[in-house]
Amino acid sequence: MDSATKELDHSPAPPELIAKAEALVREYDAQCFWFRHPDAKVSRLGDVRLVVEHLREYGNWRAWRAAQELQRCL
Repeated sequence: MDSATKELDHSPAPPELIAKAEALVREYDAQCFWFRHPDAKVSRLGDVRLVVEHLREYGNWRAWRAAQELQRCL
């Protein structure tokens, strides 16, 4: 990951992107986000990237497709 991407990861995510990512976290919670603290919130672009990564790595094909759609929003 280059330094520009790392810097962007700390940037706040737009509210509509946060809403999409949090909805996917709730939908795939047990399958892909078992490690997540219940009070954790998606707020930065890096958080959204983490959601995409875990959907792809641990999810089924529906989760993978949802990750693709979320990735397009980044």
